[in-house]
This record gives sequence, structure tokens and C-alpha cells, in this order.
Amino acid sequence: MICRATSDDGVEDSTKSVSVRVVSPRHTFCGVAEQNVRGLFNDRGTVFLCDSCLSIFAHAGHLQQHIQACRNAFWIPGDEVYRDEEHRFCVFALDGRKPQCVALARRICLLSKLFLVDKVTLDDVHFFSFMALFEVDDEGFHFVGYFSKEWTSSTSCVNTLSCVMVLPPFRSKGYGGFLVRLSYEMARVEGIVGTPERPLSTSGNALFRRVWREEVLFAVFALEERGIPITIGELSKASSLIIEDVLVALQDLDVLFSVGKQGPLLVVNVSEKTRLLQRRLAAEKLYWTSAPS
Repeated sequence: MICRATSDDGVEDSTKSVSVRVVSPRHTFCGVAEQNVRGLFNDRGTVFLCDSCLSIFAHAGHLQQHIQACRNAFWIPGDEVYRDEEHRFCVFALDGRKPQCVALARRICLLSKLFLVDKVTLDDVHFFSFMALFEVDDEGFHFVGYFSKEWTSSTSCVNTLSCVMVLPPFRSKGYGGFLVRLSYEMARVEGIVGTPERPLSTSGNALFRRVWREEVLFAVFALEERGIPITIGELSKASSLIIEDVLVALQDLDVLFSVGKQGPLLVVNVSEKTRLLQRRLAAEKLYWTSAPS
């Protein structure tokens, strides 16, 4: 049942957001539709979602009919850029400029509007690439989440990521952190240093700061193995984090960084090095050379 916002006299307030219940073949979850997208979801308060192509239906029967012929159940437009066969998920790069990717990109944006209010576009998908993560089983592909990245950035700063979203049923499985780490791994392949687009939500800020701490420690380990002096600049290049984000990570890690006669000195508690390395993204599973021009 839909939860409508009402004014003090009990009359429905069309300027407020409403709760939307989303039913997919495998999960049921809720989101919030703001005024500008309320009309895209039906007034019954429940929508039925194909978790392969993200088409939305007003009735369960319509969804069941669609599933029998969904063209995206075993085929996703775009290029597969990451595959984890052990955990049975993969990532596809959807180029918002390519006609075969536009429909799915727009559906991703529409679904994201239930969770990301201010940072999602519905019409200008051609400005972005979308890294869409799907779980895979014998019934095909099942959408989990994504991150988007703008094709062009300012000369002063490169955004490694514009939006990131994981659907509620999957948020305890570590996919959010994986997507952020994937964005930095792609940046390293491209040879760029960047940062996520601002502003960050409260939950987004916590997620990024956790990943920044891990990426900086990974950079420390890599520089030590290569015998390269550990400086802020080298940490930035090795991690693909801008210097400001490196400094935030070092502050959160509560490490000692000083410059003496022997040069920069960084002292980090590496007792959890093995555990951290187990969390590191498997770069060999990434099929990515550089962003298309």
C-alpha cells in the first residue's frame, strides 16, 4: 500500500515524496519517489520490476509474461569489463552515447531515483558511462547496482565516479565498496588521479572514507615492495586518489607522517595486512584499457 504524504487537514500533498514498494522475481524492497518522478511510478504504490532489463510493470501478471521473453535475461548491452566466476557476478560498461545502451541506462537512472534524489539524471545519459553490476545464475542476469562516470571532467579535477547505488537487498554483501574500488582500479589503468563527484551523502562519505583508507594502505604496501620512498605524492599516484583524499585517509588511519633528515617517514600499523589484501579487488579480472573517447 502506498504511503501518501498529507497536509494537516488530511488532503494529499502532491509536493511531498511517496513510498514505493518494488517487487522483483527474487526480492521485495522499498524506495522513495520524489514529486518530479512520482508520475513515472503507478498510483497503487507497488511496482513490479524485471531485474534483468529493469522494465517496470503495474501488475504481477504483466511481469510474468515479460520474463518469458525478456531479451536481457541472458544478454546485456555493452561490454563486459569484470567477471568473478567464484562469486558469480559481473560488471558491464554501458556507454550512454550508444543507442543499444540508452534504454537500460535510463531505466537504471529511473530506478536510482528511488534512492538518489539529487545526483541522477533521466535524460542526459549520453554524458555518462554506467558500470552495471549483475549477479548471475541459471536464470540469467540480475541487476544489483552500478556506478556512473561522466565522460568529461574539468581540467582541475577528474571525477572517478559520479553516482553509486546498490539496491537494498544487496547492501550487506560488500558490493558498494567493490564498485568504488573498481572505479579506482579503472582510474589506475587509465593513468589518472581523481575523486568522486561532490557533494557526498552521509552514507556515501562513510563508504568512500573506508575505501580511501584501504587504497592508501594498499599503496603503502606496493611502494614498500618496489622500494619507492613513501611520500604523499607517491601515495596519490599509486592509489589514484587526489592528495586531499589521501590526507583524509591518513588522518582517519591515525598514522604518523613526518619529514626528517632521512626524508619522509610513514609509520603504519600493518598487523592487518593479510586481511586487507584479501579484500583487494582482483585486478586480473578487469578487462579495461581506457575510457572510450
